[in-house]
Amino acid sequence: MRIAPVSPPFAPNVQALFDRLPASWSPPFKLFTVLARDERLLLRFTGSAVSYLQPSHVTVRQREVLLLRVTARCRCAYEWGMRVHYFAKEADLSEAQVYASVYGDADDACWQPHDKLLVQLADELHDTVSISDALWTNLHATFSEEAVIQLLLMAGYYRTVATIANGLRLPLEQVGRPFPARRSLRPS
Repeated sequence: MRIAPVSPPFAPNVQALFDRLPASWSPPFKLFTVLARDERLLLRFTGSAVSYLQPSHVTVRQREVLLLRVTARCRCAYEWGMRVHYFAKEADLSEAQVYASVYGDADDACWQPHDKLLVQLADELHDTVSISDALWTNLHATFSEEAVIQLLLMAGYYRTVATIANGLRLPLEQVGRPFPARRSLRPS
């Protein structure tokens, strides 16, 4: 880890934020405690997350398919592993889908039709920082305009998470799951 996190006692505003986090997220994640070196950075960073907006314009599954792919494409094992640990089961993602989020693509047979669109979205945003007209047409036919905006905000936010986590070389949290080993493609 390139920058040391702060330790308790935390500044009052930081402690108040940590107290609002789910109990299963304690002790606070390294990402948060590093950003807490300047509480303004932490509070602004966490205040811009739309992933847990209630009510949401997307389902938990839609959110997690997108964010697993975004963090995998950014090679951010830190955040990818946290998302698998905390949300893969709730999102009803199979082991094949978790694996495909790292090594597959939108054409993998394990994905449901809406999943395929989200994997394509993550890939196009990663590769071009844009959305092709063809994908836009499919997204617009499937999701509300507000959902598309939320998906874009989440993709950008978690690319930022990946930039911070990878740039600071944050080690996996104790509950974080590492990327799966890549399976060899042996001829039959």
